[in-house]
Amino acid sequence: MKFKSENAKGILIAFLGALLLTPDTLFMRLSEMDIWTMLFWRGFQMGIILILITVCIDEYRKNFGLIFSKIGIYIIFVQATGSFFFTVGIANSSVALILFCIATGPLFASFFSFLILKENISKPTIITSLFAIIGIILAVSDSNKVINSPQNDIFIGTISGLLAAATLGLYFVLLRSKPKIPVFGTTGFGALLTGIFGLFFIDLNNIFIGNLVAISVSGLIILPFSFAALTYATRYTIAANISLLMLLETILGPVWVWFFLKETPGIQMVMGGIIVIFSLGIYFLKLQKD
Repeated sequence: MKFKSENAKGILIAFLGALLLTPDTLFMRLSEMDIWTMLFWRGFQMGIILILITVCIDEYRKNFGLIFSKIGIYIIFVQATGSFFFTVGIANSSVALILFCIATGPLFASFFSFLILKENISKPTIITSLFAIIGIILAVSDSNKVINSPQNDIFIGTISGLLAAATLGLYFVLLRSKPKIPVFGTTGFGALLTGIFGLFFIDLNNIFIGNLVAISVSGLIILPFSFAALTYATRYTIAANISLLMLLETILGPVWVWFFLKETPGIQMVMGGIIVIFSLGIYFLKLQKD
């Protein structure tokens, strides 16, 4: 397929990666597994695939040792921590609430860039953050009206979602600080660490209880290949474009869960989500013009 520009190629790759990511939370729900079992299967499966990809790509294989450098170890732990909080959030609250929180990851990245890379925080970032906070508060205040959510712990869900978003932002900032570190490898080992952590808390007699096919679709296909596409797209288009397309998960993730499982957020939560998505959309579009 020929493209008029490298940017168009990058946008298409990022779009396909973001689209593939959208049903991830649906398959987490369909697995009907507890937190620790989900952590184990998703972590080990995603980790194995990404490490295999790393050793198959010359550029990453040559720099494999950097994965275990000081900054590489930091990235591994940050990625593992983010996966943990995301899984805890999905297991304890509505999908919509968690994904609205996750959407704020780029804003956290801006603040970590200020702290770590000494980059200035722009006025649009501050304004967008305020609107995102308003949207999340609106969504949280309506969380008790979600229909068919298996768990509905507002406090754990909100805290887990925001911590997952914060670690996601920190993850990207750390990667930017050392661009030669194999991104697939650090993420793969971070995922393995998450799986090992989950294994400590699993009753081994129950390790196969649940829908193993559903969790394998998430761990073997959705997570590693959507991540690979989104990462590869950074070679051809700017990060703002990729962040904008990743809002597809925030929009379509709750739709998949609603369509198949009838997990329905209240009107106020939907409005809060719209505020988050709309404000971030304007923010990313402005970044493209600057």
